[in-house]
Amino acid sequence: MTQTIAAEITRKQLNRKLILASPLILTATNYLTARLGVHFFGQWAWVPFQIGYWLVITLLIRYSGGWKVVLEAYKRPTGWGWWIPCIVIGLIPLPILLHYRGLIHQPLLIASWLIIAVVNPFFEESYWRGVFGDVTEKWPTFLACLYPTFFFACGHPLGLGVFSIGCRRADMLISLFVMGFVWSYIYRKTRSLRAVTFSHNLIDLFNMSVWVYMNILIPKNGF
Repeated sequence: MTQTIAAEITRKQLNRKLILASPLILTATNYLTARLGVHFFGQWAWVPFQIGYWLVITLLIRYSGGWKVVLEAYKRPTGWGWWIPCIVIGLIPLPILLHYRGLIHQPLLIASWLIIAVVNPFFEESYWRGVFGDVTEKWPTFLACLYPTFFFACGHPLGLGVFSIGCRRADMLISLFVMGFVWSYIYRKTRSLRAVTFSHNLIDLFNMSVWVYMNILIPKNGF
């Protein structure tokens, strides 16, 4: 029994170390997928990139404790006060949608855009906020928020930025860092992924992600 408990503790420690190192694995995988995507799919490189990104996140969540643990965070209420900053952040790129709404006319792009807006925030928030919020629970608040946010922000230009001009802009990087830090902080305070994921849904909807990925749209003021 003692050996079994010791083995379980060792396994959890190894999994924790893997998760803490996983942003490096994820970033490297994203970069490689993006490069291959550009070579084989050109303007549509974001499709294999996004699928590969979600698959790797799925594997990492499995080793962090499984989806059951993450989904529990979606069941917890956020608290109405925390919805306010999340909604405010989500509305930041709304002027992009209003200004470039004339681009929204191709059914395939519209469908892809809506899928990204619904699905991508679920995967990203489950990993960057949910998994890391739990793994770094005993860390000081600033460090616990900074660690995943740094890789979350930098991973965009090193992944999506390989084929998307808009995703490698400095102002976009700053915006991602601020949003990611606030989302991490809110999750740390609430242990709920509801509001932060909804905020991320709004971001991916209003910034017209698919058009940006394909360089049909290059926002002048970032996201």
